Amino acid sequence: MLVKKLTGKEVIGAHGEKIGKVTDFDIDILSGKVKTVLIGAGFNKTYKIKMEDIITAGDAIIIRLSESDLKKAAARKGK
Repeated sequence: MLVKKLTGKEVIGAHGEKIGKVTDFDIDILSGKVKTVLIGAGFNKTYKIKMEDIITAGDAIIIRLSESDLKKAAARKGK
């Protein structure tokens, strides 16, 4: 799937909750692989998830993590 087709897609968490939308990607230039997907979740909130946390990408992107998991991870990183 092309990156431009994923950008703007809604992201759904492990418990069916709407988390946000895909806003950007962090790509390893040397390998050409996506390292993390950035999810915009509100006015000034962005979450980063690893590609392996994505279960499926169709009309929406379903991830293995809940919004609670993402908030805890962000708090540990000081964001």
